[in-house]
Amino acid sequence: MLMRQTVTAWLLAAAGLVLAAQPVEAARAPRITAKSAVVMDARTGKLLWSRAADKQLPPASTTKVMTAILALESGKLRERVPASSAACRTAPRKLNLKPGQKLVLEDLVYAILLNSANDAASVIAENLGGSVAEFGRQMTAKSRALGARHTQFKNPHGLTQQGHYSTARDQAAIFRYALGVPRFRKVLTTRSTVVEGSQPYRRISLSSHNRLLRDYRVPVLGKTGYTRAAKKCFVASARDGDREIIIAFLGSTDLWGDARRLLEYGFGLGPSVTREVRVEPSTATPKKPVTTRATAERAAPKRTVPTRAPVYSIHVGTFDEIDRARRLRRGLDSRGFGAQIDPVATGSGRTRRTRYRVEVGPYSDRGQAESAVRSIAKQVALPTRIVRR
Repeated sequence: MLMRQTVTAWLLAAAGLVLAAQPVEAARAPRITAKSAVVMDARTGKLLWSRAADKQLPPASTTKVMTAILALESGKLRERVPASSAACRTAPRKLNLKPGQKLVLEDLVYAILLNSANDAASVIAENLGGSVAEFGRQMTAKSRALGARHTQFKNPHGLTQQGHYSTARDQAAIFRYALGVPRFRKVLTTRSTVVEGSQPYRRISLSSHNRLLRDYRVPVLGKTGYTRAAKKCFVASARDGDREIIIAFLGSTDLWGDARRLLEYGFGLGPSVTREVRVEPSTATPKKPVTTRATAERAAPKRTVPTRAPVYSIHVGTFDEIDRARRLRRGLDSRGFGAQIDPVATGSGRTRRTRYRVEVGPYSDRGQAESAVRSIAKQVALPTRIVRR
């Protein structure tokens, strides 16, 4: 009888260990609003975490990553391609193209990845595939070749259409491949630029929709998407030290919040979790443990924080009047440099004042920053310097 009670107690204790661990394990998962999401190791392609990874959902403008891949691999990047009347009518008309107007194919890639221009995506599809429908078939075939077998594309822009769907896992796999395509990373690191159309001639300003390119602790290269049916979608990569991860999610209501939480999870910077362990109570009277600073430090879990990758910005000028800073920013923007104004407080008390610093960047590589400095020096008569952040 005593043996049976002992075995029963041991089994209950073991069950208690499992039950106690379950809510703690659940707490490890990032809390996001997206219907489907993955965190992937960019080097191996292994999923680090997922939610409904293979759920087929409308991908909105994350579709344009595949459109960009086919354009970048076409061998026709320097060709000028015409816009048809049908392409010009693709809403929303972000480039406001005119029928017959021509743009360089590479500039159209910038337009779809930065401005998410649907009209530009249609121009690419018609000129590379012959028609939007045929280009959609080519996109699907390329996806299947990359292992994205739960994806089907019907158009190059991601507007809602029956039979146009993807999954978070497939979007991550497609983006992982795209990272190795020449020029893809360069386009996504661009904050703003200016392209030129001909017949008639027009200068068209483009700006990235990706806030996390600048507003995260390391540059995040990504493509946003939104339609009423798809809700908010995002696929992106970020490198911290020697590690690069990819996140992809569909059907979100909190785009930037979900993105940040998935990135923090992927880099191991989420809240630390301690597994609860139940110990069978002893019949002896327990002694009150004595805790010292030394024992507490030894008991505390050691947390490894990834090394931050260097980021470079270019300081172009600092002004007392914000109007002067705005004029310089507009001038830089018109020349294709993505500029922003950062207020800088100096002094204290009665002598405290705010100055306005104009910056260009950021750049993940110092060589890119130095190249930009040389280009700026040819057009702006102001001293510049590169700053590592």
